[in-house]
Amino acid sequence: MKYFYSLIIFILATSTSIAQNLHDDSNAVSPLNESNGTMGWSGLADLFSETTDVQNGIYSIRAVSTATDGRTLDYNFNAVVGQQYVIRIWAKIGTLTSPTVSPAFAVWSGMSGFNVTPITSTTWTEYVFNVTATSTNPRIRIYTSNYPFRLVAGNTIYIDNVSITALDNQAPTSPSNLVATATTETTTNLSWTAATDNIGVSNYEVFQDGISVGLTGGATSFVVTNLNPETTYTYTVSAIDNSNNVSVQSSSVEVTTLTLSDTEIPSMPTGIVADNITTTDISLNWTAATDNVAVTDYEVFQEGVSIGFTGGATTYAVSGLAPETTYNFTIAAIDAAANSSAQSNNLLVTTLALPDTEAPTVPTALIANSITTTSITLNWTAATDNVAVTDYEVFQEGVSLGLSDGTTTFFVDGLTPETAYNFTVTALDAASNTSGQSTSVSVNTLAIPDTEAPSIPTNLLADNITTTSVNLSWTAATDNTEVVDYEIFQDGVAIGLSSGSVVFAVNGLTPETTYNFTITALDAAANSSAVSESITVLTLAVSDTEVPTVPVGLLATNTTETSTELSWDAAMDNVGVVDYQIFQDGSAIGLTGGATSYVVSGLASETNYVFTIAALDVANNASLQSSELAVVTLAAVQPEINYTSLNSNLTTVDWTARDLYAAQNVGIGTTDTQGYRLAVAGNVVAEEVKVALQVNWPDYVFDKAYNLPSLEQVENHINENGYLIHMPSASEVEENGIQLGEMNAKLLRKIEELTLYTITQEKKIKLLEQQVAAIQKALSNK
Repeated sequence: MKYFYSLIIFILATSTSIAQNLHDDSNAVSPLNESNGTMGWSGLADLFSETTDVQNGIYSIRAVSTATDGRTLDYNFNAVVGQQYVIRIWAKIGTLTSPTVSPAFAVWSGMSGFNVTPITSTTWTEYVFNVTATSTNPRIRIYTSNYPFRLVAGNTIYIDNVSITALDNQAPTSPSNLVATATTETTTNLSWTAATDNIGVSNYEVFQDGISVGLTGGATSFVVTNLNPETTYTYTVSAIDNSNNVSVQSSSVEVTTLTLSDTEIPSMPTGIVADNITTTDISLNWTAATDNVAVTDYEVFQEGVSIGFTGGATTYAVSGLAPETTYNFTIAAIDAAANSSAQSNNLLVTTLALPDTEAPTVPTALIANSITTTSITLNWTAATDNVAVTDYEVFQEGVSLGLSDGTTTFFVDGLTPETAYNFTVTALDAASNTSGQSTSVSVNTLAIPDTEAPSIPTNLLADNITTTSVNLSWTAATDNTEVVDYEIFQDGVAIGLSSGSVVFAVNGLTPETTYNFTITALDAAANSSAVSESITVLTLAVSDTEVPTVPVGLLATNTTETSTELSWDAAMDNVGVVDYQIFQDGSAIGLTGGATSYVVSGLASETNYVFTIAALDVANNASLQSSELAVVTLAAVQPEINYTSLNSNLTTVDWTARDLYAAQNVGIGTTDTQGYRLAVAGNVVAEEVKVALQVNWPDYVFDKAYNLPSLEQVENHINENGYLIHMPSASEVEENGIQLGEMNAKLLRKIEELTLYTITQEKKIKLLEQQVAAIQKALSNK
């Protein structure tokens, strides 16, 4: 027996490659996994699976150059840096546009020991390369024309029978620490410390008294069964790597089985079933019985008569039966002490009729549904058969995907999004007769779902306001794919879509009525943005020809070298003032959007300017211009003088005696600076302190994109936390203190937010005043 297992190992070692073939993709040039395709190979040349000119198997790859640069085919494989590999490729020349120039193996990367090798023969020739990996993902590159020359399209080469194997002649170390545990009358458990190998240990072989009793599949433990009670056995273990290199056997361990003393019968076998039923044969299978020691065998009964033992297996092949005949089978379990269980429940089995050679009909009405980005479900109408259809086989692009277990539905997954696939189905009967393939169904998988909503539309404006209509416009939203439409809401109710336009005309309104409008953006996947900021619109009275009053109280404040801030008292109107136009030296320079203040910038220093204001109502009636206001901008600020530098040379000041220089930190009144450059234990007084701020000054609050918290959010934060949003808590200040520059920036941020709240409230107050005035006027006219 020992020599028999040694012979088996020798045959395996000599009949297979040195090690695992790393060219493991299923394609036309794989000797171990050949299929009709080019998976794993890529490049700029056109690649085809070829059947008319092959070296090995039934397929090869044909590569055709498509242009001056479309001439390469590439293959990458996973490697171990420093490992030697043997790469074998069969190749031949096909059609050459330029016969004087040959194709070549060239520009390989991630490996050393490779030289450019021309392909010179029009007959199949094997090319062998011995290389060493310098990266974990080397690349093989083949040129359809001689590297590095570039030729026109048309050159053709063939490749086939590609193998990539690692050179490995080093055997693993011997397993150590072999021990036996849980020994019974008939079994023992072996375990050991794993061996090591330069590439990897893949298996262990266990020897009992020098004879192989099995392989562990890589596990470092093995259960030995079917032993004799009160018997001594000697065990050793050897390690095997992927190249079938075998280690020296481990140190031995002796095991003596226990004395047999077992009177308890096994449990009754259950779950008895029959499969592989033919006209004269069946296979019986059942669930293993249990025993206080171990079940060692099973006895099979046919019509109550014993027909054999299984040797401990839970399966038994019955032959010599008559076709179309029903038989009764039972099973009994036996342990090492020859205790036998009760017989199992009866199993009735009917053998098949004489051979069936008639194939089923072709499945029809093949359809695909439940289509996603990576999966589909196929359904079809059942085929018919002279006996019975037992299964269906499903094909994708002509390659079998599997069997449906007799159902007329099949789930396919692992597909690529936005890709076309072709499927067919065949029917099988119990005699393995196969129908023709069904009519194919073509399926396109879905694109990856778009769940990202567009941004919120901004700058919603209203113009051309009449008694019954208004034109809305806004700044376009953005989206990860594309914004396709906008939905308009009037007082929270959707009133229409803009068909992708950023303008929308609202009609059918009531004169002298206030409306509130908002916008949302929609993308092609129907994702909707959040609602935009609202805009309130008051429609005109039926006829408004009365101009507003002239604005008064025009003042200028905060005048600098280049700017000034204008403010004035609000004008009055029979319906409502909606805007103010600013004039500089008689020329219009802008509108305020209804605000009674305006910042004029871009002025010249030390220059006289004259400003006036006119009020506009919703009917576009303009008041007379206000009284003129003359403004003189300030003189330009002179650069700051560095007095310290100027005074540093004064003879009246002893700078050497008064300056203090320190290369390290300085502490005043303390010996612990806590990492600060200057630490003072006590108060500090100074005429001026300058903070060179390293934080963002909060003018960003006035940016249109700034997300101003609502007053409700502010209130909720105060109620939950006891301090303002974006400000430190009392405990944080007590623990960490404050940074003057940072705290001033935080305080200014709050002041600027308060300013925005005040402006918003002022606008709402003015609008309410206008609405009240309009209502009062309407009541007085009744």
